[in-house]
Amino acid sequence: MYQNDYQKFSASPPPSAPPYTSIQPEVATGIPIISTGNLQPGTEVPWSTCLCGCCSDVSNCCITCWCPCITFGRIAEIVDKGAVSCCASCAVYAALACCACLFSCSYRTKLRKQFMLKGCSCGDCLVHCCCETCSLCQEYRELTHRGFDMSLGCLTMWCPCVTFGQIAEIVDRGNTSCFVAATLYAIVGLSKWGFCLSCFYRTKMRKQFMLEKSPCDDCLVHWFCEPCALCQEHRELKIRGFNPSIGWHANMDNQQGVEVAPKVEEGMNHIKKIIT
Repeated sequence: MYQNDYQKFSASPPPSAPPYTSIQPEVATGIPIISTGNLQPGTEVPWSTCLCGCCSDVSNCCITCWCPCITFGRIAEIVDKGAVSCCASCAVYAALACCACLFSCSYRTKLRKQFMLKGCSCGDCLVHCCCETCSLCQEYRELTHRGFDMSLGCLTMWCPCVTFGQIAEIVDRGNTSCFVAATLYAIVGLSKWGFCLSCFYRTKMRKQFMLEKSPCDDCLVHWFCEPCALCQEHRELKIRGFNPSIGWHANMDNQQGVEVAPKVEEGMNHIKKIIT
């Protein structure tokens, strides 16, 4: 009896290993991912808030009423995917003055096409001409609801020490606090040599993540355009899963450890997928 059972089980083939798959788990990049659900391609969706819902974000409403160029600059930088800085868009908008609505309505059209929002080009122009403030607030809220950090560009322009402090704390792995780094930057910045301190941290950050020198030497990048360089470094940390605004220790609590970056040179804001 037992012999027959042994022969029966021994004759059956051994369980095979699960088939190998080359699909790798997705890595969190910090870039907002827009879920389309079960929508068919080409289907337009409504805006997340109504045109007259300005009071749902009082701070943005006040900024837009008194200085719409700031809100527009923030919107344009996100819609253009960083190709045009917040400061540049803000300056162009302010220079156009009374004709600015004709410029800003083109960005409403671009935003709609990117996120498949309901509307038409003619409607975009009418909305901006009739109520520029409400339309800018609605676009700002739409991007905020989709996970974008809208305040970074202008914050760096007016108070770069804050952005630098957040970057320095992450790059130094918590050995230097955001407050200390920001204070040191502000003191050095009074002599117009703040870029010398910040370019040193750009070099440290490049070595940590094996980033290539782009578009030129670190000191030259910070010397020619300090706000742009700081914004780029801030975005790079966010893309790599860090939240610079909460500091190093809070990031460690959230991530439970940091993975070492692969030793492959790559450009800022581009993470290469490596399949071994």
